[in-house]
Amino acid sequence: MKKSIPHIRDINYFKKNGFIILKDLISKKKIRDIKKEIYAISKKLYIKYNKGDDLEINFNNENFDAYLLKAKKKNLTKVTSSTYDACKKIFTFISILSSEKIKKIAIKIMETKRVGILNRGFGVRIDYPYDKYYKARLHQDYSSQLGSLNGLVLYIPLRNIDYKSGPIKIYKKSHLDGVYDTIVNMNLVKEKKTYDPYYVDISKKKLNNFNTKKLILSEGDVVFFHFCLLHESGLNISNEIRWSLIARYMDFDKSDALEIDYMGGQHEGNIFKFNNKKPIRIK
Repeated sequence: MKKSIPHIRDINYFKKNGFIILKDLISKKKIRDIKKEIYAISKKLYIKYNKGDDLEINFNNENFDAYLLKAKKKNLTKVTSSTYDACKKIFTFISILSSEKIKKIAIKIMETKRVGILNRGFGVRIDYPYDKYYKARLHQDYSSQLGSLNGLVLYIPLRNIDYKSGPIKIYKKSHLDGVYDTIVNMNLVKEKKTYDPYYVDISKKKLNNFNTKKLILSEGDVVFFHFCLLHESGLNISNEIRWSLIARYMDFDKSDALEIDYMGGQHEGNIFKFNNKKPIRIK
């Protein structure tokens, strides 16, 4: 029988380190169903925007994103961007992130009775091979997501992640420091140097004091990590896309959530920076 609700040892590990990994939590069938949807969506978009290319690629569990890779190589940005947006709407994905199983796990980990889903805090990460522009730099999810300091990130890989895939690198126990001050430079986004305007204000010396772990995972594994846990993506040097499903949860009963009227962050148009660990509205 697959483990669903974490054992007390898992909860204590989470409190201490800021994350837990639950192996094989999502069924292979659900992962395959999501892959079938990605295949169908990207195929339709590829045919629409690349008329004349009638090469048929049959679906299987490994090449579900073959049309997307073809579109990326041909610089068909309408295909890649529209596929990215459409994937957030896949029914099976929504059913997983809002399932009773996930809700019960979140409630137990967060030690609350009232959990919310940040409405623009869920979606997919599509990390193409050797793509540095969209590589997630060092960050804490709370700085851009808000909601509540007692927040939780759900992370599910759609294919196996090894060292070549550019796995997430987490800084164990960094969540115990709470939210770090951030620097927000929107000009870097406007100048298309990066997609992310947030920089964590932390010295290299301080950062090097943390033990790190790279998340080597199998499809169907689930990682939960704390909103204040420092983490970053590695560079994908494989020949495959690194696919990840992501959702973010908040604690409605936390006083800091009420102080900001339960609002979300950057994805809801609310831009903050943090000085002395206090949120300061920019926009």
